[in-house]
Amino acid sequence: MEFLAAYDAVPEDDVPQRVALLRQAMVTGRAALFAELRAHRPAFGTPVGVFVTRHPDVLEVLSAPETFTVGVFGPALEDVLGAPFVLSRDGADVHWQERGFGQLMLAAEDAPRVRKLTARIADEVLDEAIAGSPDTFDLIQDYARLAAARVADAYLGFTGIAEETLHSCTRRMQWAFAVNPDRDPEIHAAGVAAGRELREHVAGLIARRRTANPEDGPDDVLGRMLRTRLPGEYGFDDERVGTNLVGYLTAYQQNATQCTAAALKELAVRPGVLAEAERAAGEGDPARFDAYVWEALRFHPFVPITPRLCVRDHVLAAGTPRQTVIPARSVVLACFASAMFDEEVLDAPAEFRPGRPPAHNLVLGYGAHDCVGRYAARVIVPELVRRVLLRPGVRPLPGAERGLDYAGTPFPQHYAVRSGRTAAATATATATA
Repeated sequence: MEFLAAYDAVPEDDVPQRVALLRQAMVTGRAALFAELRAHRPAFGTPVGVFVTRHPDVLEVLSAPETFTVGVFGPALEDVLGAPFVLSRDGADVHWQERGFGQLMLAAEDAPRVRKLTARIADEVLDEAIAGSPDTFDLIQDYARLAAARVADAYLGFTGIAEETLHSCTRRMQWAFAVNPDRDPEIHAAGVAAGRELREHVAGLIARRRTANPEDGPDDVLGRMLRTRLPGEYGFDDERVGTNLVGYLTAYQQNATQCTAAALKELAVRPGVLAEAERAAGEGDPARFDAYVWEALRFHPFVPITPRLCVRDHVLAAGTPRQTVIPARSVVLACFASAMFDEEVLDAPAEFRPGRPPAHNLVLGYGAHDCVGRYAARVIVPELVRRVLLRPGVRPLPGAERGLDYAGTPFPQHYAVRSGRTAAATATATATA
């Protein structure tokens, strides 16, 4: 109980010191902190919120949106988007309408063609990165962010909007509503400005599509949205279409970019697992390879904690030894990164085991606010990683496999990898000999 002993030694009224100790532990030893909390204080009340760390308890929180709402970040998200959105509301009206709309627009049936699209775009971007870098290139700046943005262009329909605009706007937007716990006004203002900029681009794009007749437009998500005619009482005018499209991108761009780098990093720090993943990447069964990526992301989820606002008194884990009363108005921090390592639910959670039961992987969320674009996400993210592993020699620098550089932001910004040009040349020479 190393952390808890130090935390308890700080006087209860010294809130700054307790918060500083907690944040330090989250940065320098999150896995150890969560293991300690699961064992000794699975619902841990702190000045910043109640940390819920056990797998069944996290699922309980996320299964009760009428009690545990998105009120912690919903208002900030609506400021950034300039309107309500599925992720910023709970229950009826906006949430359920737009969730159903999103499931139609981001259809499960799209997955096979989205995988092919992602493979083609990823290969093109990798060719560019390798050609421009004799020895190394930046996996994030030169590959992941560009490939993710080009997939957004081709699949979602952000045609004609610069890749850098898509990436930089969503970075500022997500920073403002999702990782700004102290509500820094400058970060919030930057996110609101970025949201306004992106909405203006999308409004112009929609106007051009309307002028050109949506029925003859591209077969992308925006085209599908513009061709869909819903009863007027649902209120899906072009402004709502634009808000949803911007919302989809905001939930996708940074996450896909980060996941690509994080998954490669988690594979690279395990040479034996990396070799297995390389073999799986070259086989004909994508699902077998995909399992390596999702298991890698269990160790480095892009959303380690999701906050909720408890709006009424609730007895968590009722009838168990860890039964805890969560008072109304409490901020509750559902810890995905802890739940996915719960020793009482997962067998040997510290071991890397591709193909674990789906319920043990919460990377794409759970409950009413799980990823509405999950079918596309399930193929885009693994395929972005797979295309890298199919390139001989394109791997993180030896000794720097853990070297994700956040550059003062909440998101990885740089990850150096070898270009593989020497390995590719050797492979070509061998094949033609």
